[in-house]
Amino acid sequence: MKKFLGFLLAVLLILGLSSFAADHFRADLYRLAIQFETERAGLIAKSEHIHSHTYYYLERSDTPAKETIILLHGFSADKYNWLRFAQAIPDHYQIIAMDLLGHGEHSIDLQQDYHIETQVAYLHAFLSRKFNTPLHLVGNSMGGAIASLYAAKYPDQVKSLTLISPAGVHTIPSVMENMLENKQVNPLIADSIEQFYQVVDFVMEDPPYIPTSVLKVQAELAVHRVALNHKIFTDIREDLHKNLQQNFRLIQAPTLIIWGQQDRVINAENLELYADLIPNATTRLLQGIGHLAMLETPAVTASAFLKHADHSLKSVH
Repeated sequence: MKKFLGFLLAVLLILGLSSFAADHFRADLYRLAIQFETERAGLIAKSEHIHSHTYYYLERSDTPAKETIILLHGFSADKYNWLRFAQAIPDHYQIIAMDLLGHGEHSIDLQQDYHIETQVAYLHAFLSRKFNTPLHLVGNSMGGAIASLYAAKYPDQVKSLTLISPAGVHTIPSVMENMLENKQVNPLIADSIEQFYQVVDFVMEDPPYIPTSVLKVQAELAVHRVALNHKIFTDIREDLHKNLQQNFRLIQAPTLIIWGQQDRVINAENLELYADLIPNATTRLLQGIGHLAMLETPAVTASAFLKHADHSLKSVH
């Protein structure tokens, strides 16, 4: 019995020390985890200065790509949200995953305009400089609204459009919108580490495994940007009253809209309403999935995109 207790204490001590070490070196572990996932996707972190802006992005550039995909994340996220999705995309696709204005590696600037139309202009300055052929555009949430408006404004530059729980149509309110209407805490903005964990639970129904040390670093980064996140969210909410969605009728690219049925951020019942605005739109509803399908079920989401993109290419030819 004494030997067993001694063994148990030794195990607990090792686990305690391991937990302490993981927490103490969490920033290093976070960088290693990001680097590992980025390399698995064949992506490289890059930056480029165009006009008055710096662009931060991940690029797959070591393969002779025939088609190019532009990936646009949602509110308070960054380019790394697409790593698992990108790992499921074959090498003949070039990939660009962007940090949108105010996100990722961008500095905190409370004077900057973060409205959807400004983000579209920011994106256009980059894409028109870097590419001269039509692209496959993929956007989630806020990034979905940006992708939709971009496709409407520059139809000749978009070969196919894939939207994942996109913002822009909010006719049927969501859990989040009801909370905001009742003056409750914004479930997308964390002002403490504990709140960040609640944000993760809110936005995803089936979240992937993320080591505690990595999650804590993400929480610290989010808390550091809390004032900026409030500013960006305010700008986006103002956009909902501008009827920007009426522009979606101008979209010419074949469009796929993917939505998680358990989405608490934007109600999935808006799926068909969104599709009705876009000529040549198809839809897919994912059971047991929340707001971030490309993180919750990356293989399924990537497969849906590839099938859609392939069909779009065949219809062109």
